Amino acid sequence: MNYKYHLQQYRGRNSRHTCPACGRPHCFTLYVDAAGNPLASDVGRCEHLNSCGYHHTPAQYFADHPQEHGREKYRPAESQRQQKEVRTDYIPFGLIQKSEGTANGLIRYLSKFFAQKDLERVTKMYHLGSTRSGEIIYPQIDRCGMCRTGKVMAYGADGHRVKRSECDAVDWLHARLMRQQGKTASDYHLRQCLFGEHLLPKRPDSIVCVVEGEKSAVIASLVFPQYVWVATGGKYGLSPRMCKSLAGRDVLVYADADAVGEWGEKIQSLTFCRSIHLSDWAKDEPQGSKRDIADLIMDERKPLDKPTTIGDILRWNQELGFPKERFTINI
Repeated sequence: MNYKYHLQQYRGRNSRHTCPACGRPHCFTLYVDAAGNPLASDVGRCEHLNSCGYHHTPAQYFADHPQEHGREKYRPAESQRQQKEVRTDYIPFGLIQKSEGTANGLIRYLSKFFAQKDLERVTKMYHLGSTRSGEIIYPQIDRCGMCRTGKVMAYGADGHRVKRSECDAVDWLHARLMRQQGKTASDYHLRQCLFGEHLLPKRPDSIVCVVEGEKSAVIASLVFPQYVWVATGGKYGLSPRMCKSLAGRDVLVYADADAVGEWGEKIQSLTFCRSIHLSDWAKDEPQGSKRDIADLIMDERKPLDKPTTIGDILRWNQELGFPKERFTINI
């Protein structure tokens, strides 16, 4: 029997793409139709089942995009292998509490620019963790306080990610937990949520700012704590399913410079927000720029021995397009 969508047949490296979750090239298999046309750029399966385990099915895509139901109804091509998702697995919160701390490369870098009390505040607020080797753990804690997983990343002394190879740039807490149990990441029933989602019910009246990277959310929350900063964890994370916790909220979206057009289209589907606007912070960025608002902030941020001024913060506020009202700043 022929089905509408199936995993693309291997026809060389060009038939394998960059995984939207772990970022590795030539490892992501798309779901395509009979003519070879992909359903969407993030609908597929990562081949790194043990270290990544990303698998976004057509069924999940149509659940996130009900307006697409005009297409032929999806029936899984691998019905014997695919099982309907029946639950969401969680990381024991005791592990998150045990790992929480500032002994990681990113916080050490930021300590050159921010007071220790503020770094401890955001560490506690986001439950940021540290591994024994100094990597940072960005836990994904949902609005019910349950940890879905955690992204594990290493940063160097310059505050940039350490990429020892394409294979270990990013790791996941659930994948490490499964390996400890002699299992693969695909044995874990993962359903990701926004980084910082657990803060939303605690601050129901605050404006929510959405960024792509967790690092950006952390840095921005240090400077503009009056807003709730959440991160999608990747360009493909700005979807109705991932962002459903933003229902009824006033939202400002800060796309990375190379994703402004794409995110401008994606926010059209987030109709459940009370209001949602895309910032034009990147309007003066050169063509091809991949910078984000954290880069903008840190470019202007001065070391602690050369304090940031009120004028610096007011300029950032204007560049980032925050509402022209009374606001709180940390300098």
